[in-house]
Amino acid sequence: MATDVKTKSTAGLLIIIVLAILIVINLISLNLFSRVDLTDNEIYSLSESSIALVEDLADRLTVKVYFTDDLPAPHNNDARYLKDLLDDYKAYSGGMLQYEFIDPVKADKEQEAQSYRIPPLQFNVFRNNKTEFIKGYKGLVLMYGDQVEVIPFIENTINLEYDLSRAVNKLTQTTIPTVAFTTGHGEPEAAGEMSWADQMLRQEYRVQYLNLADLKSIPEMVKALFVVAPKQPFSDWELYLIDQFIMRGGRAAFLMDKFDIDIQSSTVTPVNTGLDSLLEHYGVGLQENLVIDLQCNMVPVTRQMGQFRMQSIVNYPFYLDVVNFHEENPIVKTLTSFDMIYVSPLDISDSLGMETEVQILFSSSEQSGLRSLPVDISPEKKYQREDFDRKHLPLGAAVTGRLISYFTDRPLPVYTGTDTMAAATPEMLPFTEDARLVIVGNGSFITDEHRRNNTSFVVLLNTADWLTQSKGLISIRSKQVTQRTLETTSEGTKQLVKYINIFVMPAAVVLFGVIRWQIKRSRRKREMG
Repeated sequence: MATDVKTKSTAGLLIIIVLAILIVINLISLNLFSRVDLTDNEIYSLSESSIALVEDLADRLTVKVYFTDDLPAPHNNDARYLKDLLDDYKAYSGGMLQYEFIDPVKADKEQEAQSYRIPPLQFNVFRNNKTEFIKGYKGLVLMYGDQVEVIPFIENTINLEYDLSRAVNKLTQTTIPTVAFTTGHGEPEAAGEMSWADQMLRQEYRVQYLNLADLKSIPEMVKALFVVAPKQPFSDWELYLIDQFIMRGGRAAFLMDKFDIDIQSSTVTPVNTGLDSLLEHYGVGLQENLVIDLQCNMVPVTRQMGQFRMQSIVNYPFYLDVVNFHEENPIVKTLTSFDMIYVSPLDISDSLGMETEVQILFSSSEQSGLRSLPVDISPEKKYQREDFDRKHLPLGAAVTGRLISYFTDRPLPVYTGTDTMAAATPEMLPFTEDARLVIVGNGSFITDEHRRNNTSFVVLLNTADWLTQSKGLISIRSKQVTQRTLETTSEGTKQLVKYINIFVMPAAVVLFGVIRWQIKRSRRKREMG
């Protein structure tokens, strides 16, 4: 009896000690926290840029989350993720960030939520063996001083950290940088093919569209100039404006389509923009070819089979699945895959000075090739292995450092525009020590046609950030779960892996069994002997 009492006392004391330890650990965790994130891009941890944003808050930041409590899956899981994310922001803010979750229906605050332009939504719920519709809210408001930023609907958690940090950055920054696009040369229009890119850029920038023929100089407020897929030539005066914009410290991106391609008629026509000599002078030109690659995407093809039309999916070597990226440049360093169609390779000059650096942002795979005019772009065309005899063709590049003006040894063009009220043309500058250019052998990747591929617009926004030196959000925007594309391998490698799986792995299992059986047999003999 005494032994039983002693045992029970010991067990009770042990339980009390364990509970006390748990209570102490929970009390400590209220002020101290740590997390191990084993994902490649640390997608479940705040980036350094997000931490810096909230650490530098000069005023109180209040976040009101209008989120219905009993939303169906997967929306209910988003609430948990959002709370964890806001807890991290709060921990790093030094008490300057506070948040609260509000169920507008239960708290009778629907009118308040809607006053912030957070709309009520309908969600499908399966209850009592039938589908019902419930009204719910899933948005938030950030308030900083007298400024307000609203995320009206949290669609998913993939880019939630970026959306929050972008909103905080917009609330706290004093000036909004301006980016501009050239017009008048057949470029995609903002109200048409570029509507999605325009909408995304306007979340962080002021966006202008400039017809250079009417200007005596590019406005000083413009920090970055985009030349996207022009189809018609630039005049000498327009080239001069671009050149002098760069010489005065402006940054520029040239996203160029070397050919005008009509997929329906399978015609490929060269495009003359007048920019070739300018880009070659800066050290990065475009070749008169199209890239094909075994590392490619698939496209649907419709064939006529007698009286029937059959659709199949085939590999299309002109539709590149780019997986080779520069490991350090912030535009692309966190990307894993990027789709581009009808791309021309870059021609990198060997005569650039030591003060000029060219970084290859992304390139084709080890099994790629070139096609020159006339070129058959039909998806039905069959290719041989020997067609892919090139490797790592440069498709995008960044140029930094010292550049000499294209017009240093050329006669200066004369302004022939009609704007007599424009300011006088600035004096020509012969060079710049701090150039920053991006050249890509394709411009259509940021049009609405590629909206299904979010990575294209990540590249666009990262480029704008890099050109304007607003690097803070680049690492956050690119930090997301992306597809892991299998790289194309040779037939020999495929056969080797195949036979390893068929013969080597089973043989290894059999060998392990035989060794284990021999060990047990030897042990029994020793015990019997």
